[in-house]
Amino acid sequence: MEQTGAFVNDISFDEVFNINDFTSSNEEPLWDKLIEQIIEGNVIPVIGADMLIDNTTNLHNVIIECLARGFQVSSKPRSFSELIYDPVYAAKNKKDNVYYQVNKIFANKRFSYSKRLERLLSIRQFPFVITTSFTPLVEQAMRAVWKDELRIMRFNNNPAENQDIKNNTDLSKPTIYYMFGKVGEGAHKYVLTDTDMLDFVASWLSNDNKVRPKNLCNELKDKYLLMLGNNYSDWLFRFIWYSIRKPNLGRSMLAYDQLDETLINFLERTENFTKQNTSDVIDQIISRVERKLKEREETKFDRPEENIDVFISYSRSDTAIAEALYDKLTKQGKRVWYDKNNLSIGGNFMEEIRKAIRSAKYFIPIFSKHITEEKDQPHVYRNEWDQAVEVAISMGRTYIIPLAERGFDFYKASIPERMQQYNAVYISEGDDFNTIVEQIIHQMNQD
Repeated sequence: MEQTGAFVNDISFDEVFNINDFTSSNEEPLWDKLIEQIIEGNVIPVIGADMLIDNTTNLHNVIIECLARGFQVSSKPRSFSELIYDPVYAAKNKKDNVYYQVNKIFANKRFSYSKRLERLLSIRQFPFVITTSFTPLVEQAMRAVWKDELRIMRFNNNPAENQDIKNNTDLSKPTIYYMFGKVGEGAHKYVLTDTDMLDFVASWLSNDNKVRPKNLCNELKDKYLLMLGNNYSDWLFRFIWYSIRKPNLGRSMLAYDQLDETLINFLERTENFTKQNTSDVIDQIISRVERKLKEREETKFDRPEENIDVFISYSRSDTAIAEALYDKLTKQGKRVWYDKNNLSIGGNFMEEIRKAIRSAKYFIPIFSKHITEEKDQPHVYRNEWDQAVEVAISMGRTYIIPLAERGFDFYKASIPERMQQYNAVYISEGDDFNTIVEQIIHQMNQD
C-alpha cells in the first residue's frame, strides 16, 4: 500500500535537509535590520566606558589605577568601591572624597576620545546618544560633530534636576544624555560606587514619573538600541538592560570586546544581536550604511508615474527648501516627485504634473513669504494646488500636508479656501530639517 503523509524510512537525513540549515547562523538579516533602522533614525547608541579611549582600555579603570597610585594603595582595586574601602585610602580620605578627586582629575586633564568612537559618530546618523559613563568623552566626540547644536541632558538621581525629553521628535535633536550622571557634580550625583549604581538603577525602574524620565523611557522601548562598550558585571548589566528595554527585550545589538559568557547567553535568549570586537562592528556599520545610502541615491525615483509617496509643489524662490525636503524624504525611503528630477525633456510637462499629482499618496505645497510676494503672478504651482484639491476631495483622508513658514498669512497669499483647511507643518529659519520631516512623516502615518 502506498504511504501518504508519512516519513519514508529509507530516505537519509542528508537527502531531506542541508546540515547548514542547522549549523550556520545567517547574520545578514540581522545586519540588514540594524542598518535599515539606522538610516530611518530609529537607533540610539548607548556608549559605555570600554568605548571611550583607544587600546580597548576602560577609562574608569585608568582613573582607579591613577588614584590608587596617588594614594599609594597597593591592593590593586578593581572598582571605586574597592578603592574607598581599602585601609590605606580610607586612612587618608573620607568616603565621599573620591568624588572630589575624580572631579579634580577631569578639571585638570582632557582625555582624548577613541578613534572608533570618532568614526562612529562622524557618519551623523546618531543625533541622540546615551552614555552610561560619567566621563565627558562622548560629549566631546559629539561636540566635534554637531558643534553648538549639541544639547546636554543628564539623570543625576535627583527628581528636581533629572531631565527628560518632550516627545519623539526630541530624539532627532543632537543630544548627549548622561544616564548615570556627569562628572563635575557633587557626591552621589553620578555613579562611582556600587551603592550609587544600585540607587540609580532603582530610580530608573521606579514607577514614579517624577523620578524617572518618563518620556525617554517610553520612547526607548520602541527604539533599536546599539550597545557599545558596556561591560558591567553580569546581573547588574541585566538589571540596567531591563530598565530601558521593558517590555520589548529584542530589537537591540550589543558589541563587546570582553563579556561574561552567561550574559551573552542571556542577550541571545532575549533575541538580541551580539557581536564580539567592537572596532569590527563599527567598521561594518560605517561601510554598510555608506553602501545602503549609495544604493538609495543611485535608485532615486526617475520620472515616477505610479506609486509616488510625495509630490512637492513650490515656488522657484523656495528651491532650497524643496531640495532639502526632497533629500530628507528620499533618505527616509520615500518615493518623491520633484520637478527638477522628474520632468522629462521635451515632454508635455503639465500632463506629467497632473499624472504625478493624481498618483501621489501625499501632496506637500511649500508656503513662504515668496508665495505672498508672487500672489498676483501666474505660476504653475497654483495650478498644482487646484489639481491637488480635486484629488483631496476624492481621497477621504489626509492628502495635502502644507509646509508653511511660521507666521505665514494664508489670506494675504491668496491661498484657495479649501487649501487652508489642512493642518500645516510649520518651519522657522534655523530649524532642524530632520525634525520637520519627522513631523511630516508622523502626519502621513496617522492614516
